[in-house]
Amino acid sequence: MMGRAGRPQFDTSAVAIIYVQDAKKVFYKQFLYEPFPVESSLQPALANHVNAEICSGMIRSRQQVIEYISGTYFYRRLFANPCYYGLYDTSDESMLCFLSGIIDSVVQELVTSDCIVVNDEPSDDENELSCSVFGKLACVYYLQHQTIRFLLSELKDNSNIEELLRILTHVPEYSEIPVRHNEDLVNTDLQKLLRIRFSTSVMDSSHVKAHLLFQAHFTRLPLQTDYRTDLKSVLDQCMRILQAMRDICMIKKWFATAVNITVLQQMCYSARWYDDHPLLCLPHLSEDEAYKLGANMTVPELQDRWGVSPENIDREMVVRKNLKYLIDRSTLEETAAKEVIQAVCDWPIVSVNGLKLLSSGGYPDSSSKFQSGKTYRLVMTLRMAGRRGKNVPAVLPKWTKEKQASWLVLVGVKDRNHLLTMTQISPFAGERRIRVDVTMPNVKGRTHVNVFLMSDCYLGIDQEYAIPIDLE
Repeated sequence: MMGRAGRPQFDTSAVAIIYVQDAKKVFYKQFLYEPFPVESSLQPALANHVNAEICSGMIRSRQQVIEYISGTYFYRRLFANPCYYGLYDTSDESMLCFLSGIIDSVVQELVTSDCIVVNDEPSDDENELSCSVFGKLACVYYLQHQTIRFLLSELKDNSNIEELLRILTHVPEYSEIPVRHNEDLVNTDLQKLLRIRFSTSVMDSSHVKAHLLFQAHFTRLPLQTDYRTDLKSVLDQCMRILQAMRDICMIKKWFATAVNITVLQQMCYSARWYDDHPLLCLPHLSEDEAYKLGANMTVPELQDRWGVSPENIDREMVVRKNLKYLIDRSTLEETAAKEVIQAVCDWPIVSVNGLKLLSSGGYPDSSSKFQSGKTYRLVMTLRMAGRRGKNVPAVLPKWTKEKQASWLVLVGVKDRNHLLTMTQISPFAGERRIRVDVTMPNVKGRTHVNVFLMSDCYLGIDQEYAIPIDLE
């Protein structure tokens, strides 16, 4: 306030008059020449820090939590300004009770979130506090423990993509998305252009705004400057949340939900809805132009029609042969049409060979029996054709950063919605030999092991294979 007195770069002196209550006069006068003290904000986030320390093995008991707190700035300020933190009695006994209450509250919060396990009677070689598999997810993906609690309560074994989008946008990480003055009215107008709508009474919610931003991203709607900034913030956080959601599905053995989460991830990267025309992922094409190329045409089918094959990816030749074909069926200028054809050439072509389940006796034939609950090895060879190498960026016109395409292999029994295993394949060029250990489900009879090869960022190029087996 005092800094506003006088005209900048003009006046050499000014008068500032500050009106305060008599009781606060001495307090404010003290800070005319001294800064306000910086207080700690650790307490609301203490549970997340403690969870990370437990997962790293640095904290194993409640006593070590006290030792951890004693080394923080919060502990120093607690003695200097106890009233600020809700401590009104500074005796040693009150201080100890206050800290014990904080620690008990933190431990209870983490237990409620399924992030830690408490052993009340540990032996010499056991920890009183140990990290659960869900606590490790929070630590690895830098998520709040409340987010893990929310995901565990909301994710189901058969969640569809619309439900997963709602879950994604309602995690605590999106509670800080700003809703500025009158943006509730902007949100109301924005949702009229989108497929999923909300009540006008919740238009001032950060989570609803995040949901609308995702929908606008999938629909590729033009946004005003502030909303573009908010969209970038939303997209920057979504991948680690989606990866945690998929890992929870792996732990819970949910096949259908894991596949749908991967499709939602592809939507975020490609900026398209899962049921949009497949060719709309290409740059410049409108919906009418995509349908003129083929009502159900996919990028792999277009590659086949235009002569793009693993054995022959000559971009210049493909452009020369198909440029007139594309211009005649669209309103694209020559430069834009060339970019579309080049994108088709750059779209990854992955072939799968030698897909087999390897048992201890060698490669089984169709009459071989597999044991329920026994672990076998799934082997396959992936071959990547064209320019889709390690350091070549994926064709993602609306993504905020440069990215190389990775792949996911999901193995499960589709009919039983049972996920057996999942592994991620880093970007590669040429051939890659994949080996995945698969533990058979505890069922008997004839069934199929389904293998999904899914892109982590491209829509419409996933591959599915079924291996018939007899379990006994």
